[in-house]
Amino acid sequence: MYRILPVMTAILLFSCKNIMFHPEEVRPNAKNLNAINLQKLQSLTPKASFKFIMTGDTQEFYDELEDFVAHVNSLNDISFVLLNGDLVEFGWNNEYNWVADRLAKLKVPYIATIGNHDMLANGREMYKLMFGQENFVFNYGTSRFICLNTNSRETAFDGSIPDMNWLSDQLKDTTPQNIFILSHVPPFSDDFNRSIEYNFRVLLRSNLRTRLSLHGHEHKYHVEQPYGDGLEYLVAGSGEQRNYALITVDGSNYSLEEKFY
Repeated sequence: MYRILPVMTAILLFSCKNIMFHPEEVRPNAKNLNAINLQKLQSLTPKASFKFIMTGDTQEFYDELEDFVAHVNSLNDISFVLLNGDLVEFGWNNEYNWVADRLAKLKVPYIATIGNHDMLANGREMYKLMFGQENFVFNYGTSRFICLNTNSRETAFDGSIPDMNWLSDQLKDTTPQNIFILSHVPPFSDDFNRSIEYNFRVLLRSNLRTRLSLHGHEHKYHVEQPYGDGLEYLVAGSGEQRNYALITVDGSNYSLEEKFY
């Protein structure tokens, strides 16, 4: 009996490390994934003409995400993948880990921004630990990607999201040949802080190198110029629709295609 107790104690201690006690715990299986993937991306020689994929709203569509990863891995001309948020549905620890496990199989670098569902429960803390900062910038060749949190409703439209001062600072730089904006909620959505919608879209046009604003949230692929100012807004579909946006960049020009897997 006494010999069995130490063995049982060891088993219980080991098991405790591998059991999820509560869905809102914060215990990511991976950390700093955006930084890790950006290091991979920076180690590659940038192409003057390149292709990248944007998709999002993978929430709950785990089989579809596995198929998406397999599809991307079958392509040989993709430089990287952008995920425009709503990676998970409830902001739960296990959801984040399930998504990360599937994305780990991607052969190309991937970068994720935060969606409104990613902020539910303890999801905002999970995102920061697993992926990194909510607002960040990276370069690929002569193109710059400005990624930010636009999920205003999740902070009761208190003016903190999006961070307009931060965005303004990023857009003052006119050295990139192209600037692409990546966020989850588009400014014409009711979940965006409509009181700053005008200032937001004017700010994007303040830098003439801004080519395209990339979003998700609406679960329907569409491209439009909602403000008539020449700037296109691309909204990708969702995992449920098994589609994504393929963006080809050549110099200062770009082209868009809706693709399916």
